[in-house]
Amino acid sequence: MSDTSSGSTVVEVECECKVYPSEDPNKVMKAIKNVIDGVEPVHEDDMVKARAVLSIDALAKMKRQIQARQVMDTFRRIMLENESEDGYSTWLYLNKQAAYSGSIVVCEDEDESPLGPIMVKIKGRGMKVRRVIDWLTR
Repeated sequence: MSDTSSGSTVVEVECECKVYPSEDPNKVMKAIKNVIDGVEPVHEDDMVKARAVLSIDALAKMKRQIQARQVMDTFRRIMLENESEDGYSTWLYLNKQAAYSGSIVVCEDEDESPLGPIMVKIKGRGMKVRRVIDWLTR
């Protein structure tokens, strides 16, 4: 992998989250911004979406929390289970309410987040996503 500390490794990140009628779309957008640095979520109909091509450093907040909470194995397992057949992308669900408060909590399935999860898709740009998974979880 390229030197991750210089930001030379680039990834494509997509976030998507349903907004329920009882929710403030601005709070849902804040939850997504709390997860990935550098994304600008937009509210479209009943969804908040964000897509950006960023330095891998934009995932540093996620990496720090994964390490601090000692859940590297869980994140790694889920991301590997959801790896695409071609090996260039993966996805995971994050708890929306935890993300709003600044915590990154992975969900095994959609139902674990009462108001629905944030779906985060990560694509390697010209490299296998396994390298990104390794960087995030080691």
